[in-house]
Amino acid sequence: MRSIKESFLSLLFPHHCFLCSEILMPNQRLCPECRTHAPYILPPICAQCGRSEDVCICGGHSHAFERCISPFYHRDMVRDTILRIKEDFDTVVADGFAAEMAEVIRREYGGIAFDMVTSVPLHKKDYYLRGFDQAAGLAKALAKRLDVPYNTVLTKLIHTEPQKELTALRRRGNLLGVFDVTADVAGRTILLVDDVITTGSTLDECAKMLKIFGAEEVYAVTAAAAGLKNDEP
Repeated sequence: MRSIKESFLSLLFPHHCFLCSEILMPNQRLCPECRTHAPYILPPICAQCGRSEDVCICGGHSHAFERCISPFYHRDMVRDTILRIKEDFDTVVADGFAAEMAEVIRREYGGIAFDMVTSVPLHKKDYYLRGFDQAAGLAKALAKRLDVPYNTVLTKLIHTEPQKELTALRRRGNLLGVFDVTADVAGRTILLVDDVITTGSTLDECAKMLKIFGAEEVYAVTAAAAGLKNDEP
């Protein structure tokens, strides 16, 4: 049962839906409207692209990571919220996404023991411009919920054009050789986090480098998956 103190604090400082900011009842993280209409990715899930099998777009294309999963499609209120945290990072929103990501992980990766959580890195130029790294923020919130240590093990050596501005073919070439591994990952099973997956090129390149440096397996999770009609990367 909730304590009197917790109930009193919830009245003074009410929780808000992390997607639309509506005031919530205690113990909720999404309002009923968003819970009903958010673009959830529903099982059965394609083992390659992480979308629902009935709308799978990958054509069986394999990746350097074992699998990627996401709670949402990158559209509607989810897309708007992710764009917002790319401009102004919000820990409450990050924790809301982390909670949804953790649920999908428990459902789809339930038997996997992760040694660490890490994230797709920003180049230092982008970090200095933004003042934060939204993928790292999501990964740290998720690591806390999973009770798995977060470690910064990847660095981005070269500043590149934004992936969203490139074709699928150019996305792959744009990232060749730009990431490096800065910590011991030998023999580890790693959970790799990013905000959005489109073609998977960024996650692929990071997973490839982790495996070159000895990682046993790399599983990916993102807050959302783009690639459906009218979705934007």
